Amino acid sequence: MSKEPSDQDGQLYTLGRLERLRTQTGLAGAAFSDMHSRVDKLLREISNPNLHDIANMSYRVELWDKYALHIRWTVAAVGHIYIAQAAFDRAVKEWPDQRVTLRQGIRVIQDHDPALGKSR
Repeated sequence: MSKEPSDQDGQLYTLGRLERLRTQTGLAGAAFSDMHSRVDKLLREISNPNLHDIANMSYRVELWDKYALHIRWTVAAVGHIYIAQAAFDRAVKEWPDQRVTLRQGIRVIQDHDPALGKSR
């Protein structure tokens, strides 16, 4: 003979589920609070005036992926063309079989593309 659950059993089950939900919500809140404090700390570090001003580093030497579709790595970000040119020349010597560009914003100043067999 099977015993049917009583209303009291259903209430206890529901209360148990609510307690588990409350516990999980508390854990999620603690994790969010910890994440919030870590992000806030990083944002305060970024606002430090002693950090380098990457926005003024307008020349970029970039190494491209093997299909030359996406930038794989920014080799150098500098604010002076002569230093950027030296970084470009060194990058071409370091990775002669890879596409390397020297750009200022969207303007390509130099492009070493071995797939096309030329540098421009």
